Amino acid sequence: MNELAKYIKESLGLDIIITTLDKQQVKSLPLYITASYYIKETTLMGRRICLLKTKGEDTYTPDMLYKQMQLVEQKTTLPTVFVFKQIASYNLKRYIRKGINFIVPMKQLFIPSLLIDVRKVSEITKKEEKVVSPLAQFLLLYHLQKEALNGFTMKELSDKLSLSYLNISRAVGSLKTFGLCEQVGGKEKQICFTAQPKELWIKALPALQSPIDKTVYTDEVLPEIGYCKSSINALSFYTELNDERKAYYAISKDEFKKLSVSTDKQYGENSIEVWKYNPIPLAEGSIIDRLSLFLIFQDNQDERIQIELQNMIEKMTW
Repeated sequence: MNELAKYIKESLGLDIIITTLDKQQVKSLPLYITASYYIKETTLMGRRICLLKTKGEDTYTPDMLYKQMQLVEQKTTLPTVFVFKQIASYNLKRYIRKGINFIVPMKQLFIPSLLIDVRKVSEITKKEEKVVSPLAQFLLLYHLQKEALNGFTMKELSDKLSLSYLNISRAVGSLKTFGLCEQVGGKEKQICFTAQPKELWIKALPALQSPIDKTVYTDEVLPEIGYCKSSINALSFYTELNDERKAYYAISKDEFKKLSVSTDKQYGENSIEVWKYNPIPLAEGSIIDRLSLFLIFQDNQDERIQIELQNMIEKMTW
C-alpha cells in the first residue's frame, strides 16, 4: 500500500496512513469478500474509508463490483474504495458510469462518494457500452472450453459449427470490435485470439451476457433430446451446492419452436430457458457449459452461489 500512499500524496497533496480495518468489521463481511481482497482503511479528506485491494486477478463484472461496494458500505458504514493494480481500457468507462469508487495507484483515482476524480483522460475508452453478439459469445466460449479455434478460416468455422459463412463473419467482426481476436493471413483470413484462454476470459467478461433470452414455465417433462440441464441443476453438478427437484431446461430458439408441451409465462413446476445461442455444442454431456453457467449467475446476490462460482472458475483447466 506504500505506492497508494505515495500516489495520494502526489495527486491530492495529502499524507495518509493505511491500517488494517477493525477486526469486528472484517468479521461482519462475507467470506467471498475477505477471500478476494486485502481489507484496509485510511482517512481521506477527513473521512474514514474502507479500502479493498484485490488479491489476484479481477474477475468480477462491473455489476458485481457495484453490489460488493454497496454490501461492504452497508456492513462497515464506511465509503468503500477498490484498489486495483490495473484496469483494462474497456472497463474504465463502465466503472465510472456505475459510480464505482476505485484507485489505480500512479494512474487514476475516481471516488464519486467523495466527489474526487483524478485521471489520465487519454486512458478513458471512447467505446460505447456494448456486449458482443450472442453468436460471437458462443464462438468465444467454444474456443475456451471445447477446441482452440486459432488458425481456422471463416469457411472452416462455418463447416465445423454448421453455421452460415455470413453469421460466422459477423461473429468474428463482433469479437474484433472488442479486441478479443484478429484476422491474419492472406486471401483466406484466419481467426487469431488475442490472449491465452484464462486471460482472454477475464478480458472478455465485461462484454459477455447471460445466454438466456427468455424463460417460460411448464408442468410437463421435456423429451430426452434437444435440451440441456441448466441453472441450479447445472450448478449442483459442477459445485457443492444441493440440487432442486425443479427442472431447469436450456434450449435453443429453433428447438423451442418445435416443442409440443404447453408453457406459461409465469407459472409451472419446471423452467424452460430459451437461449440466444444453442447450448448443446458447448455442453458437458447433458449439462450446460461452465462459462455460460457463470454468466447466468454472475449477478446473483446469494453469497454461497458467488463462492461456488469462483471455485468453479478457479478449478477449470485452461
